[in-house]
Amino acid sequence: MAMSKLTKLYWHLAVSGILAFGSCTVAMFAARMGAYSDILLLVFCAGSVGAVINNYYRLAKLSEVDKVALEALDGAVFTMQIYVSVLISGVLALVMYGLFLSGLLQGDLFPKFKNTALEFESVFRLLRVVVPNQNIDTAKAIVWAFIAGFSERLVPNVLDRLINQAEALRDPDVVQVAQVATPVPPPDKVD
Repeated sequence: MAMSKLTKLYWHLAVSGILAFGSCTVAMFAARMGAYSDILLLVFCAGSVGAVINNYYRLAKLSEVDKVALEALDGAVFTMQIYVSVLISGVLALVMYGLFLSGLLQGDLFPKFKNTALEFESVFRLLRVVVPNQNIDTAKAIVWAFIAGFSERLVPNVLDRLINQAEALRDPDVVQVAQVATPVPPPDKVD
């Protein structure tokens, strides 16, 4: 008996879920054993788990549509999307974490960080030393990572808004001055 297209997609969703949840479990276990305590891995994993949950809802909606539309679906493309979205969502979660870390997104709903005023030495030191301020901030970072992975458009929308704000703050006169070449006086002639 051959599996239906929908059943195959659910199997791929299960595998992607095992990978995402498994990596999250390994990260937490390694942190507990003192082998690895970097929140970046946990943020990436939380974003990936968000993608798995989103994919589940997407697949559930797909199974509710008529069977003709389901059979017309290119299973290979949808299967690839299931796996790629887990990776992309992990990256989007890291971008969201970077927005918090940089201070571009601030407020009571977002995590706060300690050691942000230290002088920069290296990216490795930055990511090791600048950490969430309190446990609640770590929890906020993980929840926002999940949300960033679950909501595919959240991070791109935030980036679009930041770009629009930066462009609105730009002074058009300053931009024009920078674009006009400053005339260079002729060198003094020596006779």
